[in-house]
Amino acid sequence: MQHRQVEAFRYVMVAGTTKGAAEIMHISQPAISRLIADLEISLGFKLFDRTGGRLAPTSNALRFLEAVDQYYTGMDRLSNVAQQIRRERPADLKVASTPALSTYFFPQVISKFRERYEDVELVVENMSSAEIVNRLQLNLTQMGVTLAFPEMAGIQQVPIARASHVCAMHQSHPLARKDCITPQDLQGENVLKILPSGLASWKRVEQALAFSGVEYSQSIGIQNSHTGYSLIAHNLAVALIEPFAASVWRCNGVVIRKFLPDVSYSYVVAYSKLKDMPPELQEFLRLTQLHFMGSEYGVVT
Repeated sequence: MQHRQVEAFRYVMVAGTTKGAAEIMHISQPAISRLIADLEISLGFKLFDRTGGRLAPTSNALRFLEAVDQYYTGMDRLSNVAQQIRRERPADLKVASTPALSTYFFPQVISKFRERYEDVELVVENMSSAEIVNRLQLNLTQMGVTLAFPEMAGIQQVPIARASHVCAMHQSHPLARKDCITPQDLQGENVLKILPSGLASWKRVEQALAFSGVEYSQSIGIQNSHTGYSLIAHNLAVALIEPFAASVWRCNGVVIRKFLPDVSYSYVVAYSKLKDMPPELQEFLRLTQLHFMGSEYGVVT
């Protein structure tokens, strides 16, 4: 399998015809056909069905195209890095966060960060806590903002907040008239079941209800709070849920109330202890800490 053969295949898929691919590559149509035929021999399977002089991609071609696209994406990435080095631009800054936390802190922190590092290419990734830790261990991201997790070799955790779960419901729900919700208030209610995801376990939420002895249903399970708030906005359930994403949903009829007994979780900024922290990452960390310090959640010491 040769690069030129793969290139011809990719351009046929993009252009839709051998004529279009030939024009892009500045070679003849017969040359494109030969490259495709040679690639099929090398791969050991058909990429196209040939009917009436036209090429129709096979299911194998579509599967192969996914891998080809990933290859070219990697090449584009290498080209971008080389261009940055030539221009002496700062390296990319990759920051990972859970969706709820990024909703809460990214807009303000990035706005401040841009004032000082306007030329830095910033990549924001949303994923689960387990994925964040895995990417930190593999050096695929430089900083993670997530739930606190068990100590792991090579990763430093800096506490930034401790936040209590809230009770969320639609503004038309009878519980919205109360200032504080207790387990007894949830008797007979449909309470969203927040499923564990990787390192994130919400057993304390279930325990708070179980110890009270109230009877309630959990007919809907979710894995992220934005889905939960969306269901609440449609008055399909109530929930004991993290508070960070609530601000996005308040304009959609969602209200939140304090829940007692308190069910709280710690959140951290995490980064590799094995690599020197570049100035732009230090600044992003500082701004993240400042953001939480000035918020209702404060900074955990």
